[in-house]
Amino acid sequence: MTRLVVISDLHFGRDEPELLAPLTRAIREADPDLVLMAGDFVQRARASQFEMARAFMDRLGLQWIGVPGNHDIPLFNVFLRLSDPYRRYRHWISPDREPRAELDNAIVLGLDTTDPVAHQRGRVTARAMRRIGDEIARAAPRLPVILAHHPFHHAPEIEKNLMVGATRALEHWGQSGPHIILSGHLHRWMVEPFVRREGTSMTLQVHCGTGLSRRLRGEPNDFAILDCAGQDVAVTRMVAEDGVFLPDSVVRYRAAQHGWHKLDGTAP
Repeated sequence: MTRLVVISDLHFGRDEPELLAPLTRAIREADPDLVLMAGDFVQRARASQFEMARAFMDRLGLQWIGVPGNHDIPLFNVFLRLSDPYRRYRHWISPDREPRAELDNAIVLGLDTTDPVAHQRGRVTARAMRRIGDEIARAAPRLPVILAHHPFHHAPEIEKNLMVGATRALEHWGQSGPHIILSGHLHRWMVEPFVRREGTSMTLQVHCGTGLSRRLRGEPNDFAILDCAGQDVAVTRMVAEDGVFLPDSVVRYRAAQHGWHKLDGTAP
């Protein structure tokens, strides 16, 4: 079995300091093979905020990779945003904005969905779409897990615009085989298959909320634990309650020839 911990939207600079120790402890106790950070390490892409974010990730004492979010690009420093938007991300987080990791039961594919010329809306390039599709097609027997910041599907009530190229990417990847997409950005939790036009559900979406941000949008701080075994995955939501992160729910899915099928959903 391969265990992944997924965190997102830490937003250092607008974080909840009281949750730093509980989140660190909960992630360590989960004992994952790899920690995945789905973007928005910081609030305003300042060096001081990136320094705090990097210190937090290093204090975990675990292997980790991440991708940038829209807040990891300078907003008010227009010159830097247009000339070298990832300078501070490269320095403090990683020079690789699309990391790749192979584990026993999963292959993690980092995808940078940020767009320096857009404030919030992301984008998927045609080149990235083809690259990920090729990886999905040859991933077996491992589960392909895509790590991105922006979601590829929004619920009807979401006011933010869906990122450019998302629908086309889902259709293309759906032809390549079952896969999981991990994302953040919306500060809300969701786990469900995305159903394509012909009725298949090759994409299992896992939207994490925010691990540390004070901007909760009506939901608690949380993170996810993914246990991957063969073509099965169990997704556990860990929720902050009275200063402690506790298991809230577990859902289990299996990847079959025609897509993802829910096995059960139980409280732990």
